[in-house]
Order: sequence, then structure tokens, then C-alpha cells
Amino acid sequence: MACRTEEQEIFYEASKIYWGKEQCRLVGVIADGAGSLSGQYFDLNVVDASGLETNYYLLLDNGTAIDPAPVGKTKISVFYTDDDDAATIAGLMQVATDAITGLSSEVLNTSEVHIVNDEIGTVTEEDQSHASSFSYGITTGAGGYLGRTAEGIEISMETTVGEVKANQTSDILLDEIVQGQSASCTAAFIELSKERLETLIAGSVGDAFTPAGGTKLIGGGASKISRSLKSQGGKLILHPVRLADSDRSRDFVFWLSAPKPESLNYSGTDIQTLNCTFTAYLDDSKPSQINLYSIGDWKQTGIEA
Repeated sequence: MACRTEEQEIFYEASKIYWGKEQCRLVGVIADGAGSLSGQYFDLNVVDASGLETNYYLLLDNGTAIDPAPVGKTKISVFYTDDDDAATIAGLMQVATDAITGLSSEVLNTSEVHIVNDEIGTVTEEDQSHASSFSYGITTGAGGYLGRTAEGIEISMETTVGEVKANQTSDILLDEIVQGQSASCTAAFIELSKERLETLIAGSVGDAFTPAGGTKLIGGGASKISRSLKSQGGKLILHPVRLADSDRSRDFVFWLSAPKPESLNYSGTDIQTLNCTFTAYLDDSKPSQINLYSIGDWKQTGIEA
């Protein structure tokens, strides 16, 4: 007699919640002239899913470069030959950086290298002053893991439809035409470090101010009036706690979203919580089938539209 087995597709799906942006750099590379680039270097700082930072520096080396060996940083060597053109050096730089865990890179327009952290989160400010021959476009990383929540995280999804009826069939519904979709996420955060308060409040609708010789304040005011929240948006990521950080098969992602704080309680008997709502915005860089939100491995190649 065979043993009977039964599998249930039922989960208790507590999730970690992250919000923010990846650190991105667009490095404009130039050609070498008789070893002119050798010894130049710049910072690349990387965070993992837990927020742990690793500091790298990329060193251009024609075989004679003197390693500056900055304290606490790991070298990424880019070996090239004197008088290599910009496209060749960009390709070598792409290969070297793409081999580093936590970094992804590609060459754009033959001589620009787009180097992106795989994980969202704030990193230590990077120094490019020792490689001034190159140009740099920086999108600063922000956010990260937002900590535990007081209760379950809720995703709301709504579809707007137009009803189709005909005079000949009176009030009988013939069809419904999809007119739009929306999605939002609500959560009550309880691990309210100063850094997380700044992320959730000053990172979107609020702002920050540091007086001369003083310390930073975060809050709200008129500075964000008429500002686009989408332009300040980052990824909202829900990752099931039962899965390893590398297993993104059940991740829920808003490609673009911004936190909107709603309430912050002060009590001697209740845990302090910050209630926030995140609204999903359309991301035209993603395929139209999933450019509002997605469920699954959002780190796969081929997802860009």
C-alpha cells in the first residue's frame, strides 16, 4: 500500500519590508594617453540585504600603478594597456565591477559605465577626487530595511472599470472595461531609530534641515509643496521571512513608491508606532504587464522594458 502525501499551498507570510533606492553611478570614461590614467582610483561602496556595508576602490593600472591602499577599503583592479581607447577601458571596468558581489554594471554609449548596487540602501559618501579624468553622474542610495512592524503589512489593490450596458438590454451588465489599476501598502513601524524616522519622514513628503554648527532636524513644511513624489520614489520590497535573502521568488515589489507618514503615537503604555502608506506609481522602464507592481524574482535579467 502506497503512502499518501498531501501538500497545502497555504502560508503564514510574515515579511520583511524595505524601501529606498540603489546607489547608482554613471562613469564617463576617457582614453588613456601613454599611461595617463594609471594610478587613478575612485570609491565604490556596497550594502547587502542586511545593510552591512563593504567599501571598495577601483584602481586603474597599466602595470606600474602605485596602490594607494586606503584604510578599510578593498581594491578592484582594472588592468589596461597604455593608449587603450575609452571603449576598451570602459569594457574592462565593466567586467571588473560586475564580478563583485553586490554590484551590477553595463557599458552604455560605448564609453559610459553604469555601476549599480544590487541592494537598496544608504552608503558612505563616495570620493571620486582621485580619478578626476572621468565624469560622474551619481544617484545617491537611500533607505534600506525599515524594521519590524506592530501588525501585519497590508497590500490593497483596486481596479477601476467602466460598465458596458445597452439600451436594448436595459440595466443588464454586458461587460466591464478596465480603466485603471492602483495599489497601496500600509504598515505600522515600531523600530523607530533616528535613521528610519528620517527615511520615512524626510525621504518623501517631509524634509531635513541642519542649522549652521548644529544638528539635523527632520520634519515637514513648505519645502515639498508642488514637488513630485514619484521623482523621489524608490522601490518598496516585501520579502517573506521564511525565505533566504537570496530567494526572491515570493517578493512583492512596488517599482516606484514613496512613504506617506500618517500618525506617530506617544504613550506610556503602548509601543510607539509610525503608521505609513506607500502608493505604487507607474514605472515606464518595466514591461507594461508588471509596471505597477510585481510578485516574484524582480532581480532577473530581461525585466527592463
